[in-house]
Amino acid sequence: MKKTKILIILLILGVGGYFIYDKFFNIKDEKVEFITKKAKKGSFSKKVDATGEIFATELIDVGAQVSGQIKKLYVKLGDQVKKGDMIASIDSSTQQNSIDNKEAQLAIYKAQLESAKVALNIAKTQFDRENALFAKNATSKQEFESAKNTYSANSAKIKELEAQIKQTNIELSTAKINLGYTKITAPRDGTVVSVQVEEGQTVNANQTTPTIVNIADLSHVKMKMQIAEGDITKIKVGTPVEYSILSEPTKKFQTTVSSIDPGLTTLSDGSYGSSSSSKSSYSSSSSSSSAVYYYAQSIVDNKDGILRIGMTTQNELLIANVKDAIIVPSIGIKKDENGTFVYVLKDGKPVKTAVKTGIKDNLDTQIISGINEGDEIITSQGSSSEIAKMITKEHKKF
Repeated sequence: MKKTKILIILLILGVGGYFIYDKFFNIKDEKVEFITKKAKKGSFSKKVDATGEIFATELIDVGAQVSGQIKKLYVKLGDQVKKGDMIASIDSSTQQNSIDNKEAQLAIYKAQLESAKVALNIAKTQFDRENALFAKNATSKQEFESAKNTYSANSAKIKELEAQIKQTNIELSTAKINLGYTKITAPRDGTVVSVQVEEGQTVNANQTTPTIVNIADLSHVKMKMQIAEGDITKIKVGTPVEYSILSEPTKKFQTTVSSIDPGLTTLSDGSYGSSSSSKSSYSSSSSSSSAVYYYAQSIVDNKDGILRIGMTTQNELLIANVKDAIIVPSIGIKKDENGTFVYVLKDGKPVKTAVKTGIKDNLDTQIISGINEGDEIITSQGSSSEIAKMITKEHKKF
């Protein structure tokens, strides 16, 4: 009986030990699994992302060239105007008074000139008479000299009045021009994008030209894109651009790069090197942490008026495009001291294969040579359980 109990205990311990060993110590070798993706053929492009802003191609300050009170504004914000349309009128009382004064002064000078011409004719007749008599010793030298001086004085008076008339005509012309300046007209076709004065306001043009309105041609607008320093050399005039605006993010517009600024954005904006201290500060910061950007510009057709000054644009600049390219996931590209390679799965085994790469983006890379379309490119490997866990984890993301 006692022996039987001992045998039962030993049997229980043996079976339990077997299960413990099998579970924790008898680890079987798991088969290595590979995750692959076939090399595919297709069009492949590389793009540079950039943020842009819309500006007017031509923004004109329409100002006042004379001082005075704004009597009437003929336009409001957003109005379309044609060249020559009335924008505003300034009180013209001062300019009109100046014209009236010059015209009156001119009339006086002209009357004086006529009188002086009559006096000159009389003086000439007297001088001719005295000259003839003096030649015959029939008059005194004093009488002769007096007639001569009178004639000369009247001749000089004529010239003086003619000069005064000429000067007054110039002043009258200037006064008429100033009167014309009180009527402010549009210098070109465009849209009123800013009104900077109100009716009744007094403007002073003695020191600077006060702006009345701003007019812009919005049939074409300028898009300025900020390109990172690391990408700027890849951008050329003519580079295709696809862009969208925040109000219509799914609608894509097409254009091309028209020009590229030679200096960084702060230089183009006029804020670079404004003082020696700021320049020094900028140089120090730019060499360490500040990002450097350059403007690439595009003139964009805007006849439908969708684009407005100040809008933000999201841009993709196409810097490379290849048709019939062999494309593989970038994660499958490896490098060592011998160069670039991939692992191709052949007959269930990884084969190290040297490749030559072309353009790449965040996900894929173009293969110029080394593999063919349809080759199985290994992107990851591990045990069966590891691969299962990896796949489960990826599925949970979705």
